Amino acid sequence: MIVLTTATAQATIDVEDGFRSVRFDVQGGPVLGPRGARVLFPWVGERAARAARLRIGPSDVQVGGGPPAALAASGWTLEECGARSVRATLRTDRSLDSYPFTLTLIGSWILDEEGLLLEVEVANRSKVHAPFGLGVRVELAPLGERILVLAPAEEHWPLDRLGALSGQPPVGVDGRFDVRRPTPIVERLDALFTRRHFANLRTQLAVIASGSGREVWLNTSADFREAELAVGPDGAGFVESATCTPDAFALQAAGLSTGLRVLAPGESWRGVAQLVARGGLD
Repeated sequence: MIVLTTATAQATIDVEDGFRSVRFDVQGGPVLGPRGARVLFPWVGERAARAARLRIGPSDVQVGGGPPAALAASGWTLEECGARSVRATLRTDRSLDSYPFTLTLIGSWILDEEGLLLEVEVANRSKVHAPFGLGVRVELAPLGERILVLAPAEEHWPLDRLGALSGQPPVGVDGRFDVRRPTPIVERLDALFTRRHFANLRTQLAVIASGSGREVWLNTSADFREAELAVGPDGAGFVESATCTPDAFALQAAGLSTGLRVLAPGESWRGVAQLVARGGLD
């Protein structure tokens, strides 16, 4: 375990268990739930990716069918560690049937006065094109009072308890539901969102307890076009931001646009996610 510390915050990073932040405390109060904040790669979501045959470059390649936690759940190598930052790398193995590509994922957790920042870079140092998705999932501790949620998305996809699209979003306390502005919820919210336009070049999700002034924000760069919220009225649950939809490989093979990215040989991709907690956490 590696502990990062500032005057008002502390974060604990477990390099051996998925390079995840297992704790993030601000002003003495816990922000994260039991599973913490972690990287999802090369596919996103909690379920195993369905196997699919994709056209990558000049050939067809079988991809998917791997574990729900994908490859980022283990195999990280510590590179650098300081008082406020830690960097590690993960390299995929092209001999794996579920993901036959060689990519390098570089991740850095940085704790500063603004919050806990995750910087990621995916580099393709092989001679073939390689598809991937990347997500950041943050499990939240309860805020202890009725909350408001914010997810400024253009499209809203509500889910039922089994994770299927339900078509009926839960309602706020005023009988309406509009996540483009802070909205109080009266029942558990399970929903997917898609950002189509990026006026501020980032995607934002927030869980806010207005009574105490406690706020938790997940801010990600624009390539994280997909978002998911699954939180209860007390704020416990998770928020997730990702570059593609869950099961993107199978959906892409079926001809749907999922946000799946493909890196050419020698190409790299960079993204950032920032977890900000403030107010009333002492």
